[in-house]
Amino acid sequence: FFKKNKTHEQAKAAVFVDYEHWYISLDRNFHARPNLAAFTDEIKKQYRVVSYTFFGDFSNSALQNEMHTIRAYTNDIVETKNGGGYFKKDFTDFIMLDKIYQTAYSDKNIDTYIIFTGDSHFTSVVLFLKNVCRKNVVVYGVKNAFSGQLATAASKSRVIEPDELAGLCRAIIENIYALEKASKDAYPTFMKTIDAVAAKTGTDKTEVKRAMEQLLEKNCISQYVKKFGDKEVRLLKVDYKLCEKLGYFR
Repeated sequence: FFKKNKTHEQAKAAVFVDYEHWYISLDRNFHARPNLAAFTDEIKKQYRVVSYTFFGDFSNSALQNEMHTIRAYTNDIVETKNGGGYFKKDFTDFIMLDKIYQTAYSDKNIDTYIIFTGDSHFTSVVLFLKNVCRKNVVVYGVKNAFSGQLATAASKSRVIEPDELAGLCRAIIENIYALEKASKDAYPTFMKTIDAVAAKTGTDKTEVKRAMEQLLEKNCISQYVKKFGDKEVRLLKVDYKLCEKLGYFR
């Protein structure tokens, strides 16, 4: 439901992200990682975002290193570790639901609620926002971990499917990084890197080459020429900051 006096592009949006759902679902189902850059870019093209809030038990070993990545986009991170000293997913859901209800009560000017979770526990709040508060509600969830009931309740749902080459892209970047860390005189090349990653991952070289080409297209890797005596060799250079932003390196 959109207010008639506002265009889709002008709608003010608040974003609430269940980062445990996003990270763990991608990891378990696809061995992939969240792409925060793609997610935030997609939202900013459509909405005027007033807040991003991320929720998660970041004491969980799988998520410990993720706060650094998230802080590149927002400092509004809610640590949901419970006091009992054990991991319980419902605790994150409870805190996130409470924050959404509080925002609905305190800020009447938000037009769109963007909620990233696949849990059916959020169906009630989605229906409340949509039917009682008359808000537009967009729900994001990871493929194969997204409640159909929740997706149907939303004004719009968006299923996140991981980049099929993301795992190989990370393997390529990690291979080059390890090579450079091992020796200051390391000179990674296009074909030698493909050979090394294919052997290490047991993947066909054609697929590794596709991943390498994707990294080049995204400017994560560039090529330059270096002379060794009379011979010129094309070498690889990695933009690690960009790779980290796109989820290929950390």
